Amino acid sequence: MNSENPFKLPTILLKRFNQFKKIQDKDKRFERIIQLGKRLESYPEELKTEENQVKGCASLTYISGKLINNQLQYQGWSNSHLVLGLLALLIEGINGSTPKEVLDINPTFIEAMGIGQTLTASRANGFMNTFNMMRAIAKQNKEEHVS
Repeated sequence: MNSENPFKLPTILLKRFNQFKKIQDKDKRFERIIQLGKRLESYPEELKTEENQVKGCASLTYISGKLINNQLQYQGWSNSHLVLGLLALLIEGINGSTPKEVLDINPTFIEAMGIGQTLTASRANGFMNTFNMMRAIAKQNKEEHVS
């Protein structure tokens, strides 16, 4: 296992991981997460469907993804600034990865990054549910790509 990247994170997500690990102050973490959300592209209204809704998230949250040239491209939206930032963290960090790369990511990176300690239990659960939904999209696209 690579000691520089034990969680098998894509390059941009590894960069964010290292940045967030250095932030000790909870308020600064919140600020940084919310800043990330402001950079997220708008989400088309027609994609706000039950199928794209993240279940088990305290906020109304949607995520969708498609495979373009064997690279996943995700987009998402939430009615919460904090959750929008968390979405941006994952989307920015994972976009451009292959389905296999997404499926290889070790989800324990979330705790190791320090994000889990910053969030309430329900927000941390929603963040994990969002990540799991992204993995499900990757798995579906990997299977379709193989077929």
